[in-house]
Amino acid sequence: MKKHLFLATAALVMALSFMSCKNMGPLATEYFKVDPPVLEAKAGKVEATISGTFPEKYFKKKSIVVVTPVLKYNGTEERLATATFQGEKVQGNNKKIQYKAGGTYTHRVSFDFKPGMEKSELYLQFEVKEGNKSTALPEVKVADGINCTYMLAKAVQLEPAFATDQLQRTIASQQEAQINFLVNQASIRPTELKSEDILALTAKMQEVAANEGSNVTGIEILGYASPEGSIDINTSLAEKREKVAVEYINKQMKALQTQVNVDSRNTPEDWEGFQQLVQSSSIEDKELILSVLAQFTDPEQREVEIRKIAAAYKVLADDILPQLRRSKMKISFEISGKTDEQLIEAAKNTPDSLTVEELLFSATLVPDLETKAVIYEKAVDLFGGDWRTVNNLGAVKLLQGNVDEAEKLFSKAIDLNSSVKETNYNWGIVKMMKDELKIAESFLGKAAGIGAKLDAALGVIYLHKGDYGAANKALGEDKSNNAVIAKLVVKDLVAAQKVLNDIKAPNEMTSYLTAIIAARSGDKEGVLSNLAKAVKDPALKSRAAVDIEFAKFAADPAFAAIAK
Repeated sequence: MKKHLFLATAALVMALSFMSCKNMGPLATEYFKVDPPVLEAKAGKVEATISGTFPEKYFKKKSIVVVTPVLKYNGTEERLATATFQGEKVQGNNKKIQYKAGGTYTHRVSFDFKPGMEKSELYLQFEVKEGNKSTALPEVKVADGINCTYMLAKAVQLEPAFATDQLQRTIASQQEAQINFLVNQASIRPTELKSEDILALTAKMQEVAANEGSNVTGIEILGYASPEGSIDINTSLAEKREKVAVEYINKQMKALQTQVNVDSRNTPEDWEGFQQLVQSSSIEDKELILSVLAQFTDPEQREVEIRKIAAAYKVLADDILPQLRRSKMKISFEISGKTDEQLIEAAKNTPDSLTVEELLFSATLVPDLETKAVIYEKAVDLFGGDWRTVNNLGAVKLLQGNVDEAEKLFSKAIDLNSSVKETNYNWGIVKMMKDELKIAESFLGKAAGIGAKLDAALGVIYLHKGDYGAANKALGEDKSNNAVIAKLVVKDLVAAQKVLNDIKAPNEMTSYLTAIIAARSGDKEGVLSNLAKAVKDPALKSRAAVDIEFAKFAADPAFAAIAK
């Protein structure tokens, strides 16, 4: 009898326990809300706020409910931080939920984004505890995920910085010569025409005449007389010396079949030249002579006073005054360098005949990267101590997709000169490509002054750091795929489309971004037509298949045919 009574009592307890748990049945999806409804990755993390409701007369007074968000993806799952709630008769520190009134709660979750999470679903799992018993309620799907469009922003889309050459296509130069005359004479002696400076002047004129594209741009002739003697005689001498020098130059120009206007003047008494020669001389009475020049301004009075210094005057007559009986000639030239065709030919075949400036410039004249690389390699061989040759070869390697080789070259360029903005910028790009964003940002900080390139690079850094405001500011004037992404992450489709329209060299990524805009706008044909272009890039094809941006079209056979 006691045995039967015990069994009956046990059965009743079990039934009551079952009924107790049964009363806390499945929770409907509408009791939960997630912000954002489609999970988003930002700066490598995913954060969301789950708002939940326990309805009236649902939460049993002696029950504990453990809610566990679970992200399911790629055949695995990520269990997130739990939230625990208790009935009104449970002793504990968890949030109490009233039986009659029910209750609401907010649960914030945060976790690191992992590859594969692009196509995922967020579920809530419930464990109900009452006494020693535990029951699992049916899980509830509350969100899809994860949007990681910001990760499309890549350093590979940035242009490296090339160091500029200092080549002067036209070089301005001058050649000077002087004809000396005997006292009170204005005729050119044959010996003067054989002097070193006259021979150099005529040789330069002949060189310019023979060099196509080079020419004489100006001729200046000055005739002088020394300051001894009367002003009338000196004026006449200075004029005649000016004239014979002009005649000599015109004769030379005529022989070269070149005509240039001659600017000629004369100085009857060259006191300025006299003072300069005395100043630089070792004459014993130099200071006395200079004081006379400072004290008297009248030419005749100066000559009288200087003649009184008898010993000094003889030295002046022998050493100083003869140098002032002269005509000075100055000819200005423009020397044209090699033509573009000549530079390219020499860069390919005889690079050692070119200067470093000519080689650097030659590389800018060829459009294809392979030829550029060959020219820069020759420049490195010949002028490897010039950081520009190494930097520019690295920039070409980067454009060719050889990141490791570019990194080695930029490292060498920095060793040669660590302060130049071009190489610091390029090194920053390489580090971005290798996901070393902190190092990249430090090097970009040394590239101030490089212009819009720096803003474009920093914009990508900001996107990956999650600072979307700074990213849009940095990329404000940029017309690139990265600038489109900056607009997409802040959900400004109009601005994103405007930037897309201005991209001058659209590629597969441009088409992919256009497809995203179409997807957000519900434009199925736009999605399909642009994805068909984008998936020529295998990486984008793989991404499209799992990208939450295209979740609404995933079941469409046409979409599947493109993304499979």
